[in-house]
Amino acid sequence: MSNRFFWHCLAVLCMYATVLPPQSGAQSRVEGRVINEETQEPVAQANMIFGQNGETTGTATNAKGRFQITLAPGQYTVEVSALGYQDVRRTVTVDAEAPTSVEYMLAPREYNLNEVVVTERAQRTPQTATTVQQIEPQAIEQQDAADVSELAALAPATHVQTNSRGQTILYFRNAGDRQVGQFFDGALLNIPWDNRVDISQIPASVVGEMTVTKGVPSVQYGANVLGGAVNFQSRTLNAPGRKTELKGEVGSAEQGRGTVTHLGRTDRWDYTASLQYITRGDQPLPANADLENNQPDADRRVNTDRDLVSGFGRAARRFEGGGELAVSVLHVDVEQGVAPEGNEDNPGDTRFWRRPLWQKTTIMASGQVAFGAQTSLRGAAWGSRFAQDIAEFESINYETLDAVQEDRDQTFGLRLIGTQELPVGTATLSFNGLTSRHDQTNIPHDKGVPQSDSVSAFRQHIYSVGGEYEAKLHSGVHASVGLNMDGAATPNTGPFPDRDPFTTWGLTSGVRVDVADGTTVRASGGRKSRFPTMRELFGAALGKFVPNPGLSPVTAWIGELGVEHRTETVSLEATGFVNRVYDTIDKRSFQSGPNAGKEQRVNLDGARIWGIETTARWAPDAPITVDGHFTWSRPWAFEDGETVRLDEKPELLGTWTLTADLPVGVSLMGQVRYTDRVYARNDANEFVRLPASVIADARLGYDLSGLGRLGDGELFVRVDNLLDDAKGGCRAGHGIAVCLGAICKERLDGRPGAAEEVALLVRRESLRVRPVAVRRKDGWRICVPPHLQMPAPGKRLNAGRRVVEPVQKRLHGVGGKGHAHDADEHELNEYSTRRCENCGLPSRPELSPGSGGRAVRVVLRMRHDPPHLCWLT
Repeated sequence: MSNRFFWHCLAVLCMYATVLPPQSGAQSRVEGRVINEETQEPVAQANMIFGQNGETTGTATNAKGRFQITLAPGQYTVEVSALGYQDVRRTVTVDAEAPTSVEYMLAPREYNLNEVVVTERAQRTPQTATTVQQIEPQAIEQQDAADVSELAALAPATHVQTNSRGQTILYFRNAGDRQVGQFFDGALLNIPWDNRVDISQIPASVVGEMTVTKGVPSVQYGANVLGGAVNFQSRTLNAPGRKTELKGEVGSAEQGRGTVTHLGRTDRWDYTASLQYITRGDQPLPANADLENNQPDADRRVNTDRDLVSGFGRAARRFEGGGELAVSVLHVDVEQGVAPEGNEDNPGDTRFWRRPLWQKTTIMASGQVAFGAQTSLRGAAWGSRFAQDIAEFESINYETLDAVQEDRDQTFGLRLIGTQELPVGTATLSFNGLTSRHDQTNIPHDKGVPQSDSVSAFRQHIYSVGGEYEAKLHSGVHASVGLNMDGAATPNTGPFPDRDPFTTWGLTSGVRVDVADGTTVRASGGRKSRFPTMRELFGAALGKFVPNPGLSPVTAWIGELGVEHRTETVSLEATGFVNRVYDTIDKRSFQSGPNAGKEQRVNLDGARIWGIETTARWAPDAPITVDGHFTWSRPWAFEDGETVRLDEKPELLGTWTLTADLPVGVSLMGQVRYTDRVYARNDANEFVRLPASVIADARLGYDLSGLGRLGDGELFVRVDNLLDDAKGGCRAGHGIAVCLGAICKERLDGRPGAAEEVALLVRRESLRVRPVAVRRKDGWRICVPPHLQMPAPGKRLNAGRRVVEPVQKRLHGVGGKGHAHDADEHELNEYSTRRCENCGLPSRPELSPGSGGRAVRVVLRMRHDPPHLCWLT
């Protein structure tokens, strides 16, 4: 943990490596980019195969759609392909005297089979009645985030707050504390003792995508998600090959970061391994900081240093029929300080804390399996160990210990989600279970000398069982409804009397209507709850709190109404929301008596939060993209028959981001985050408006490719908090901060013969079938049942979407001799069990005709041998 010199050297070596010259010899550089023909946005992970005299070599585009490769001078045939786009074949002449610059535009491939859903892990945001927002890898990469708390700016109506315990907590739409469920690859990250997790301790280097659910979350998320849910998805490759990434960053305030990540994918396996080290000194203070107490230094926030080491590993195996099994391990080890309260004038009431130990290890297993074409089961199981030591000191000198609290938690969880396609609609059943044990040891100290300790043990079980049904009511009209039953029991309550279990129920409902081409209206409503945590019921926080085992669950009625409009260059969305919360859990202070100066958690009358959330995206030209979101809300609580403000909840919250990819590999990014109308209680228990906060960040990058064996890279400089406002810093500090970093990447290899599996859900009106893929000596054969009907070219179906070409033609283009009949208009009323032509296997019907099925899961396996690089929307 303390060997910072080694890791700083690693970061410097990474930056030095990026400026090494390319390999010598008769070689020349070819550089360029691949963009979407319609939206002008970059196409990431596009395969580039250069062929000459029967020999091929390849590379892939990065997150910005750029590529660079070193080739011998001469003429080459270039094949460009990407998942979801039409292939492009061109000729390029590589000049021996100067670099060759090219640009390729790919047209999106669109099939009209009612609905096509890619079941790869990186899939588009689902079309639901509630708010579901997916943060894509390119946006995550440009944040240069050290931990996931720095990704919050990418999600609308989202803010993070560091509490007096030093925990950084995530909130959606001003939801209350402990109301947001946070998942990693489907496994719950929240520590059940407090139903929270310090998201500043979760490394961002392993996060590939981020999916945020607001409004009324699905029953699939289980209990305690009244305020929403977020799933952080680990990084993987979506095409065969290998990639190694080495990233280093150094900045002001003794900041440094080193990350090594390796990813790989074969025909059946994919794997990810990552190591990260982060260090920082005390955070710099802005020029306008006004901390009246507990701040001896003028330019640094005292006791805010941190050292973090993390490791992540994941391996996944894909099976025939679309099944998958993955096992992963995430370990985080942190040592950090906790800033003392700057508004507390009584040293006896101030937390002089440090966390010499914060460790969390989670082992996860997840998978999915299909039982025919109608039924599927997916789920996750996990076990985690959490260890935390809180050291309390007598004074701000942090020299003499006053007390130590040791927390040890063991948690086991299980999520199972079963889906059944019905004659009309889809039914989903879910089960979520969680059991957790918490052992707490309190060790008082007398002038730094440990005294007799006290040990308490607690245990809690939480479960949720629910079901949902979704159906298409009419063309362009989808509706859903769900019910769930949640429960919690505390069989071990430490020194406190036993208490009865909790039970509560929940409701979800929604409708989504496609009113016009590119325009959708959606509405949802329901009821959700959260249980008091063991810490709220029994925790004393080193004598700061009085336990209250009599707390009741928090419940809320939630509703939202949204409209979306999308064109080729513009995306607009507005969502109005309202939450009426009952029995909110908050804190009260004792002014007199034996508990004077202490606090206790109690149930209050409730709260009401309503507002409107807006998002916009504008891509007027290929090099420029503008993203923004802004939320206005009114958070109010009901207290003793009066309406009062909610403490430290921003009424105005917005983020605007401008990105530009300039010539010669230069990229620019500017981001502004705005927070205003935040109110906090003062010592007189009165609400005082806090100053507005405007955080401006800037990033300048230079794309370094053609680095010989290193393959790809970037050198960048980032300046955070340009305006020196009250928050911000280069991913760590609060004053103006500068970061210099570099990313080195091994080029994704283009090994011929690697296979890729793409699973599709194809909705048809009459029949379910499963095409078969067989590997023969002369290549892959894609077998399509003879009676699978395909739409004719140009036929317009379903809300104006247009078929570009028959699907069976694309299957022929894979490189095998698939069998497909021409389209016709008659209904399917029979199924032949004959063998597919040229396949040698039965075509295996999954559902007999006449049973009313509407979905088919198709699994295709395709070669990546040039010249037939394969993709499918």
